Amino acid sequence: MSPQAVIAGVGHTAFGRLPDRTAWDLEAEAAALAVADAGLAPSDVDGLLTDPGPVQGVLDGITPHFLRLGAQLGLDPDYTGSEILGGAGSVASVERAALAVEAGLCRVCLCVYGDSALSSAGSYAYGRGDEAAFGFFGAVGLHALAARRHMHDYGTRPEQLGEVAVAARAHAARTPHAQKRRPIDLEDYLSSDPVVEPLRRLDCCLVSDGAAAVVVTSDERAPDLRAPPVRIRGHAQAHSLSTYASPQHFEALPAARCGPVALARAGATAADVDLALLYDCFSIVVLLQLEDYGFCKKGESGAFVEGGRIGPGGSLPVNPSGGLLAEGYGGGMLHVIEAVRQLRGEAGERQVRDAELALVSGHGLGMNTHATLVLGR
Repeated sequence: MSPQAVIAGVGHTAFGRLPDRTAWDLEAEAAALAVADAGLAPSDVDGLLTDPGPVQGVLDGITPHFLRLGAQLGLDPDYTGSEILGGAGSVASVERAALAVEAGLCRVCLCVYGDSALSSAGSYAYGRGDEAAFGFFGAVGLHALAARRHMHDYGTRPEQLGEVAVAARAHAARTPHAQKRRPIDLEDYLSSDPVVEPLRRLDCCLVSDGAAAVVVTSDERAPDLRAPPVRIRGHAQAHSLSTYASPQHFEALPAARCGPVALARAGATAADVDLALLYDCFSIVVLLQLEDYGFCKKGESGAFVEGGRIGPGGSLPVNPSGGLLAEGYGGGMLHVIEAVRQLRGEAGERQVRDAELALVSGHGLGMNTHATLVLGR
């Protein structure tokens, strides 16, 4: 039998505005913390996969991210590369590490996300095709179109988008390292400034400097690890490479295809999931994923999130650390880390009771890329 991949260690830096630290410095700290958390030595690492944010992936030139970071860390790995899948990159890098470990291409693979987007001008100031001439810039405009479409088709109300933002802040209030720990209510949400209608400021994820890392190895090394490993029970990807000009682009995320596959590989269904770490660049993406992963029927996610169902103590806790909306923008790697901490029982005040199975998602680019992990104790 081939070895089964497990997550052995996790680590992250502070997140927020950190102008005195470079992304490379932050990534080195996160990498060291993750390796130490695994109970391994830097010399054990023979694989490196990276998820560069927009500053390092676009603004810093053409030098491959893995090459510069690997040199800084003093690594000469047997397996390496960078995932350029936008917000799906971190989850995808963990999936790729699992495949590499199980194939024998490396024994200990370090997966690193990092960026200094908040301290770097122009990180997200990009146009979207010819429509940029009409003011179509960045990710918020695209997701505003998705939100408006959902409202038109299913009667989704602003207050239901607000439930996602309120839940994120309620979770973050229990997370010591979160950027936005002050709870909000629906009145706060409805009074927040519009960005691109119907999305308000509180519908939009944070922009952060920071780094996060995960160590993937095989279950054969379990006796060497500091903490019980978290098993990668299933994973899958799906991608839709059309654009928003396609009439079907907003019908469903690629999650509708890769979610059932990942769950089936784990021998589970959506009903078995104890907590969901859903990529939450915008509140509408959480609603879309709840539908596409099968937690509720199509068009019913607005009603599904009402009454605190996805908040602390709810029947389906979503992003119990606060997610991109309140914990910090970690490219999706913080979602993986929170799942690991919950399954280890190390989440403190925010610990989800009897957590045994977690679903983690990554969603990226122009709603084009998606990756799913199913993790278990």
